[in-house]
Amino acid sequence: MNRKPILRALPEELLVEIVRQAEVGYPEEVCGIVIGQPEAPHTYRVRQVANVANREPEEDASGEPRDARTAYKMDPLGQLRVLREVDELGWEVLTIYHSHPDHEAYFSRMDRDRALAAHGEPIWPGVRYLVLSVVRGRARDAAEYGWDPGRRDFVATPVMLPDPR
Repeated sequence: MNRKPILRALPEELLVEIVRQAEVGYPEEVCGIVIGQPEAPHTYRVRQVANVANREPEEDASGEPRDARTAYKMDPLGQLRVLREVDELGWEVLTIYHSHPDHEAYFSRMDRDRALAAHGEPIWPGVRYLVLSVVRGRARDAAEYGWDPGRRDFVATPVMLPDPR
């Protein structure tokens, strides 16, 4: 049997913050990074990074144009600021998150392609990918994707979203 990926649950207050960002950012995708010390949830911090997909549109593998409504592209300078913070604190990148407006919380082909290096291994070993479904401005569900070396693929784990009301 294949080994299961290591689960690293995000504290509820972080999920509340990510849900809020995704709902406020609707109808566009929002994105960001959770940083901290892996086994110390009290250190976890959410860092939203601007989605520049409207300024720098791309095409998916089928040649379909993608913008911030259908894709995310983290602002390189914003991402660099977060990575510098990680280095300064001696922490790690734990989770990369983004929302899917009016779509399910699935790991798309584009998401998978961006998470893998050319040789088919994760660019960020051990990093989890959180995807939130936001329908008509409200977070509906979420899933976290982690690399399973036995399957050589990302495996989904459902995430129970907190009730913000």
